Amino acid sequence: MAVHIFVLNENNYKICVRKGIVGLPEAKDSKQHDNVCDGLLSRLACIKEDDYILMYITGAKELRGVWQADGEPYYEESKIWDDKIYPFRCKIKCSEFNFTNSLSLNDINDLRNSDKIWTWALQRANGSNAMFSISNYEFGVLLNEYMKINPFSLRKSFIPEPSPFHSNNIIESLHIKDNKIRFEYTVMAYLNDAFSKKKFMNLFGNYSDFLSYVPTNLGKEIDILLMFENPNSSEIISYDIIEVKKDKFDIDALSQLIDYESWFLQKKVSGDLNMIRTTAIAKSFDSEVID
Repeated sequence: MAVHIFVLNENNYKICVRKGIVGLPEAKDSKQHDNVCDGLLSRLACIKEDDYILMYITGAKELRGVWQADGEPYYEESKIWDDKIYPFRCKIKCSEFNFTNSLSLNDINDLRNSDKIWTWALQRANGSNAMFSISNYEFGVLLNEYMKINPFSLRKSFIPEPSPFHSNNIIESLHIKDNKIRFEYTVMAYLNDAFSKKKFMNLFGNYSDFLSYVPTNLGKEIDILLMFENPNSSEIISYDIIEVKKDKFDIDALSQLIDYESWFLQKKVSGDLNMIRTTAIAKSFDSEVID
């Protein structure tokens, strides 16, 4: 089960938990509006029903949660929040976890420094991050920290003013022109939607978890990372690093994929080559890449 973290301010947080909904803002004034929108839709496409959702509050610098996705994400423009429209949305419901005390950013940074969590990403290479996802294993680490500071938390929670149901329309909201995909983000949205529904197992195998836009120390993000868990334990036994291009996969893209593989080999799997596979997804491939 994937775990998603939304980044927001205190006031919007109160609205989210009162209305039972989370959202991302739309870049209305951006010259790259359609591309940016498909990028946000590609992030929402990772969410499926019952996925865990947490919220990081920027001013307080603390993580609060834990909720679950109530249905699937959607695009809708009715006004809910006070400051602006957040049309990229997902309903939330209460989970079995209801903690009074929050995790501070200092606590989370300690976990990052000890390498217990590594996909935490308040910042992207190109700016701030309004939403990101972490692995099941890392969620387990955060859950343990929550329980340490909430040893007697049995308080029940509820959504006072739940938002109405809205059907999933993520794919229908993507920007397609003349039946042609315009942006790489659009491809990512299709893929994230499919991977969240456990599709493509005939191609990739029985992956147990997947992440998208995974941060690295290279100043770039891995497009998609599949994780394969030992069925007899919670141990991850292998990974598939996926690089996606809308059109042609050229030698520069191949070099980038190899860089990710080398970084992952050194930083995450202690040099075990058997734990890594790499995959390129594109419409076509340069002959140099094929060679």
